[in-house]
Amino acid sequence: MPADTALDPENRALYAEILRPPPGYELDAALATTYTLDFETALVIPATLAFQAAENRQEVLDTPLALLEGLERLSERIVVFCEAGRIKAVPAAASRLTALLEDTVTEVLAPGGGAFHPKLWALRFIPMAGGAPLLRLALLSRNLTADRCWDLSLCLDGEVSGAPQPGNAPVSALLRRLPDLASGRATPPRARAIAASLAGDIDRALWTLPPGAREISFAVNGLGRAPWRPRIGRTLGVISPFVSAQALEVLTRGLPPEATQLLSRAEELALLPEETRARFGRITVLDEVAETEDGEETEAVERRTPALGLHAKAFVTERYATTEITLGSGNATAPALLTGANVEVFATLSGPSRLLGTMEDQLSPERLGRFLRDYQPQPPAETAADRAAEARLDAARKALARCQPMLRCAAEPDGLIALTLSCARSLPLPQGVRLTVWPLAVGAMHGIDLPAGLGRGPVGLGRLPLRDVTRWLGVRLSDTATGTEQMFSLGTTLRDLPEARSAEILRTIIENRDAFLRYLRLLLGDTSEAAKAIFAMGRGKGFFGAAGLAEESPILEDMVRALQGDGRQLHDIERLIARLGEARDQDGAPVIPERFLHLWQVFRPLLTKGKRRA
Repeated sequence: MPADTALDPENRALYAEILRPPPGYELDAALATTYTLDFETALVIPATLAFQAAENRQEVLDTPLALLEGLERLSERIVVFCEAGRIKAVPAAASRLTALLEDTVTEVLAPGGGAFHPKLWALRFIPMAGGAPLLRLALLSRNLTADRCWDLSLCLDGEVSGAPQPGNAPVSALLRRLPDLASGRATPPRARAIAASLAGDIDRALWTLPPGAREISFAVNGLGRAPWRPRIGRTLGVISPFVSAQALEVLTRGLPPEATQLLSRAEELALLPEETRARFGRITVLDEVAETEDGEETEAVERRTPALGLHAKAFVTERYATTEITLGSGNATAPALLTGANVEVFATLSGPSRLLGTMEDQLSPERLGRFLRDYQPQPPAETAADRAAEARLDAARKALARCQPMLRCAAEPDGLIALTLSCARSLPLPQGVRLTVWPLAVGAMHGIDLPAGLGRGPVGLGRLPLRDVTRWLGVRLSDTATGTEQMFSLGTTLRDLPEARSAEILRTIIENRDAFLRYLRLLLGDTSEAAKAIFAMGRGKGFFGAAGLAEESPILEDMVRALQGDGRQLHDIERLIARLGEARDQDGAPVIPERFLHLWQVFRPLLTKGKRRA
């Protein structure tokens, strides 16, 4: 047995490590694909990339200034494509900062009618001192959510070569196709440009392979070509949280049971016919003890800590003296592997079995096997009626995404914004399905019931302050017969939005003089140290008031230092001052100190006119 195996649970990586630039580099562009998404994770990622100073996710979420600056600094370099109607529900009022994700997130649908299910990151880092860029490609089994399930990831670093690398074509083709899969609202030009640019680099990328691997190949299902599935070998190991009898029977065709193993979820295995389960010599599930083995906190709020369980996906086969390990997004189901209905992405590592490990090595008691137990048959927890209700609601969700919902703004005399919802196509609902919608920022308690569905005419959704207007809708679909519900957030096309919306949001975060000065510290100082100080303040370990800030890092010195660079930080300050305008705190005092404005009048004429960051 090799000293190390690809699926050894001791080989762990935090999500932030996958996204972290190499020393001496900074992020130039990043593209992510995911099935489900939650807004909190989407807000945390730019801040994590910008600062890498927080100790945990909640720390970042509790620091609005860091979230704001992460979005301001990096949102134009990051794009996310996710399944339409699979952004996690926000039953309570959502963070106003979700409005700043409107051009970052594009919702798409699979062209084959299944799920848009690939999970990858494509990143480009550029050296701060000049030189060639570096690429990173991460294929994951997890979504862009706070889910704490057991997952797998493959992270590859590479360089752009001078010649095309045909083996990368499936991945680059997926990236080029993404903008055309948008479900309603057109993909923003910036997202198209990032997708095309990264695809061009990946076409020529040479990857550094993990230890033991000699070759890598990629495959993408669901874009019109014949679906990929694992090659038949003399053994087969399947790790898949979701399974279907048809796919498992195809995968095990011609193999004796003693040559096969299956790891899945107990509730999924219970739905399989006995004859399908009999095709596997051993069937296992995660041991309940393994679900807290990672040492994470277990007393977090339930909303932020979903139930633990298996979410990893892998296929292990042996052919002659070679092992092939496939990781990616696809489950062992018909839509993922047989019909091509789902969009999925896979990477297969090949290498000598003595180095990469056999199927038995990967699942041995010394490795992953120590966290597994044999499956004991149990009755299915889900009824046929439940499955039928979920299918009805899923069809209604996709129909709602395809009807091209649009929100239109109308300014009222009192300064509020009247919001109306309409669709390019009418949306009649199936019998027994109920639809409730609300502007995301106000919460589900303000939902409007539309039991008959949506026509093409406008539906009033209420009057909101400008700072609460976003293109996001909260949606609840209910099946009246079974009580089954789907709650999610859905993007729309937003029309007639006043230009001052972003400035209004900024003023809710930078609400007083102290917040303004702390934000200047982020703009001007060493970002890592500044972020650490602000995070520490949130934990009660210090406070940067005006005097404290000046003592730690005199603003004048920082501004003079900024002049020695390309002027980006000073341009950021100019933008900040313009957007805050004459904002005042709750006591009526100016948010921007008068003496700073006097100082700024000295610096304004010195602003460089160099190239701004992309």
